[in-house]
Amino acid sequence: MAVSGLWDWLADSVHFYRRHFMAIALMVLPFAIPFAAIQSMYVQNLPEESAINYWMFVGLGLLMQPIYQGAIILYMRSHIKQQPWSISRCFEAALSIWPSLFLVIAMTFSLVMLGLSFFVLPGIVIASRLIVADLHCVLHRTTPLQAISASWKQTEEYKWPLLAGVIIVAGVTMIPVWGVHRWLLAQQASEVLVFSNRVLGQILEAFFLVFAYRAYSAMNSESEAS
Repeated sequence: MAVSGLWDWLADSVHFYRRHFMAIALMVLPFAIPFAAIQSMYVQNLPEESAINYWMFVGLGLLMQPIYQGAIILYMRSHIKQQPWSISRCFEAALSIWPSLFLVIAMTFSLVMLGLSFFVLPGIVIASRLIVADLHCVLHRTTPLQAISASWKQTEEYKWPLLAGVIIVAGVTMIPVWGVHRWLLAQQASEVLVFSNRVLGQILEAFFLVFAYRAYSAMNSESEAS
């Protein structure tokens, strides 16, 4: 795949994200706001961070993610097929597949974290190879293991552009938010600013799903054409 193809994926993803930003934000905010509020109220009152607190919030995040991520995936599919679903319908359908999608997200997270523990790069590679696992689970109702296996196989031919794409997307969404968060804490900034940055980070993370769907659609189209 040529580098120009990756830029097309990124450009199309930005276009869709901007065009549907309000809808995406409305699906993320009901979860991002209370989650950020709990973090702000609980974490900032502790004398120091601990591994237990970190994993507690990771677990809470993993429980919520399948609901709004599943809804966003279904929303994207409905609009791409030009048969738009309402946000409430997307949430209703996402709840029906919560158990399977939760396992996919939890397993993917565990594999990525394991990879990150080995000099970071393996974790990024794993993230790029499992980027469409959520889509297989939601769109094809596959089991968690089938979704992860399907993502790994489908991305084999596109592993390098996907790796570059994941690095670029993380570089313009997650890393700046994380950097601002650390700076705000170091400056002992107001809780409102820390809270707002956390919420913004959750909304920006949804761009990963948009990019994943664009890559997934392109890979399917090229597979059907060959």
